[in-house]
Amino acid sequence: MNGKSLRSCLCLLALAVMALVQGSASSARAADESIAVGLLLDLKGSYLHLAGPGSVTAARLAIEDAGGMVLGRPIRVVFADHGNDPATAARIAREWADAGTVQVIADVVGSPTALAVQDALRDRDLLTFYNGVMTPAITGKACAANAIHWMYDGYAFNQVIGGELTRLGARRWYLVVVDNQFGRDVQQSLTAIIQSNGGTVLGSVTHAFGEPNLFGKLRQAAQSGADVIGLVNAGNDLIASVRQAYDLLGVSRGKITLAAVATTLTDVHVMQPPLAQGLRLTHAFYWNRDEESRAWSRRFYERTGAMPTDLQAGVYSALTHYFKAVAAAGTTESRAVVARLREIPIRDAVVRKGVLRPDGRMVHDVHLLQVKKPADISEPWDYLRILKTIPGEAAFRPLEAGECPLVAGRRP
Repeated sequence: MNGKSLRSCLCLLALAVMALVQGSASSARAADESIAVGLLLDLKGSYLHLAGPGSVTAARLAIEDAGGMVLGRPIRVVFADHGNDPATAARIAREWADAGTVQVIADVVGSPTALAVQDALRDRDLLTFYNGVMTPAITGKACAANAIHWMYDGYAFNQVIGGELTRLGARRWYLVVVDNQFGRDVQQSLTAIIQSNGGTVLGSVTHAFGEPNLFGKLRQAAQSGADVIGLVNAGNDLIASVRQAYDLLGVSRGKITLAAVATTLTDVHVMQPPLAQGLRLTHAFYWNRDEESRAWSRRFYERTGAMPTDLQAGVYSALTHYFKAVAAAGTTESRAVVARLREIPIRDAVVRKGVLRPDGRMVHDVHLLQVKKPADISEPWDYLRILKTIPGEAAFRPLEAGECPLVAGRRP
């Protein structure tokens, strides 16, 4: 290669490097100028079908319905798999907050992971919504000024399923409980609610998270003389419990009621309605409630091939309200946005007449439902019948009972 050719190559190389640097700088500026929504999900494990990629789709639908921008800035989605490990979830959340990677977290699936994230972000300016979280501790003693518990809630679901079934005459319960923070919290709450409504918990048995063979423990529950076997688990553990319980004659013949405190529509789909028929459950959202919920859910279905769970619908609802609050506040600063979240009426295709309390709990209607018999299912995914709708103020833990320091004006 002669000198002239060498100089030409070096010149072209220099131009290519400059273009690359400018392109990287341009990408960085675009990221800096955008508002990023973060999701901390289980993308491989037990909770994959409850939220997972469907929650990402729900977030994107909320962004589209906001026009793709707020405050003149484009909105984008960032998501990560926490692997159901609290330490991993907390580390990712800290990194996102410290680097300014996201301006809001739309969900952290799982109670143990959510509590770890809550502690990690308590003193950071990053607003977090919790949709796939059952523990009410999020808005109790562990509450935080930058945390909102939007959808799923163990106390409310227990109040509806435990209180309503006990009042209807199913007074003797036996609980099958997953051995983790979620299981312990919900068992304590459910037991108190059953007893306060005149029922009795005859006993309980625990199982490990992900334990494959639960039949022996379910048989123990059935042999206790219980009217109701309360399933205090979720995800694949719940699916396994319902499938294996159908082999118990008392359950399959309808003599013993199965009641699940933390289930979703996709759980029922995976269980298969013939095996889940008669199961009592609670949801904060059901896709076939009315025409407005059906219209939004069909948009979701077109992209995912499934109807949304109440967790996924909660991501859409939370972000829809968040974008309104950011626009009204003129900033993404978390405390300013939270103030606007409380002022603006909460109303969308998912939530009607919601109220955001000082402890961070968004109060809304909760449904008691039953899995239909196969002969009663008239269209795909219409697996459930709403038996009763409980107003939020009757379902959720009273504000003063949670002992959230924010309610008394003290810093948590």
